[in-house]
Amino acid sequence: MEIAAALAQSIVVSMKEIINQELNFINTDAIIIASTDESRIGEHHSGAKRVLETKTDLILEYDGQFEGTKKGINIPIYSEQNLVGVIGITGDKEEVEKYGKIIRTMTEILVKDAWIKDVSFKKRDNYRLFIEEVLAPALDLENIRTLANLLEINLDISRIVVAGRINNLSAERNEQIENVMNLLKVILTNDKQTIYNVNGPDIRILFRDNLPEATLHYQLNSLIRQAEQQYGLQLHIGVGLACDKLTGFRTSYDQAVTALDWAILNSHHMIEHYDKLDLGMILTDISRNKSDEFIRQILGKLDKKELKEYAGILSVYGTNNGSIYKSADALFIHKNTLQYKLNKLHKVTGYNPRELDSYTILSLAFKLQNILNNH
Repeated sequence: MEIAAALAQSIVVSMKEIINQELNFINTDAIIIASTDESRIGEHHSGAKRVLETKTDLILEYDGQFEGTKKGINIPIYSEQNLVGVIGITGDKEEVEKYGKIIRTMTEILVKDAWIKDVSFKKRDNYRLFIEEVLAPALDLENIRTLANLLEINLDISRIVVAGRINNLSAERNEQIENVMNLLKVILTNDKQTIYNVNGPDIRILFRDNLPEATLHYQLNSLIRQAEQQYGLQLHIGVGLACDKLTGFRTSYDQAVTALDWAILNSHHMIEHYDKLDLGMILTDISRNKSDEFIRQILGKLDKKELKEYAGILSVYGTNNGSIYKSADALFIHKNTLQYKLNKLHKVTGYNPRELDSYTILSLAFKLQNILNNH
C-alpha cells in the first residue's frame, strides 16, 4: 500500500498538535513526502532508508548523523503487516523517545482507517459500474462478468430492479447523498446479493427476486422513513417486475422508473409497484404535446386558481365515490356549496362530473395537468 502525500501530511500535522514536535513522513523510497517543516518535503532521508532496511527504530543523536537527517527518532510504520513508510520525530532523544510508541500506534490507526475508506470507496465505485453495465441498453458481458467475479455477485439469480429518487437535495447534496448511502448500507447489510448505488438524486437497487415480499417492503419503507426522520429527505420509490436474465434487467429498470414517476407525480404513496399501476402505466407515457392538447380542450376555460381548486374537489369527489355528503365533509364545506361548484365546473367545461363518462374525462385531464405541473 502506497501512502498518499495528502494523507501523510494530515497525519504529521495531527501528530504535531498532540506532541508539539516537528514530524516527517518518509515513503518506502526514503523520500520525505510530508512534513511539518515544509522545506524538508522532497528530500532524501538516509536514516529512514536504514529503518526501511532493518525494520527497526533508529535514534539519531545529532543533526547530519546520516545524510539528510536531523536528530530525533525514526519509526517504521506498518499496514496489514506491510511496511508502508517511516515517521520521524525531530528533537532531543530524551524528548522524542517517549513519544515513539504512541506516535507509531496512532499513525498506524490513521493509515488503516484511510485504507479501509479507500477499499470501501473502490468497492462502492465497482458497484456503481456494475449497475450501470447491467442497466445499459447494450450489455458488455465481458465487463459484467469481470465485475461480478470481483464483487462476488451471482449472475444466475432472478432480480427485481428498484428505482428511487431524493426529491429535496439541497446545497449540502454530497453529505445528503452520503447519508442515504449509509442508510442503505445499514438497512441492506444482511444480504450480500443486494446491490445498490446512489448517483445524485437517483437511487438504484437490485434485489434478489426470492427475497420475501415482506422483507422487501420493510426495507424500502425503512429507507423512506429513516431518510425523512434523520435527515429530512423525501424519497419516492418505484419497483419493477422480476427478471431472470441479464437481458431483462433494463426492462425491469424502465418499469421501476415508470412506477417511480407515477409515485412522484400523482400518487399518495411513497412506493409504487409497476404491477399495481393502472392509469399511471399509460399517463406517464403520453407525450407532452398530446397532454397539452387534451388539457386545453377539456380545461382550457379554467384559470390557474380554478384549476387548482377543481383538481382538489374532483379528487375528493372521486375518492368518496361521488357522495356529496362525504365529499363536502372532507372538503369542510356545505353540501350546497359543493353542488354549486360541481354545477359551475359543468357549465364552464361542458362536462358534468356527476356523469361517469364526463367524470372520467375530467379526471384524466386533471391528472395529466398534475403530471405536467410536476415535470
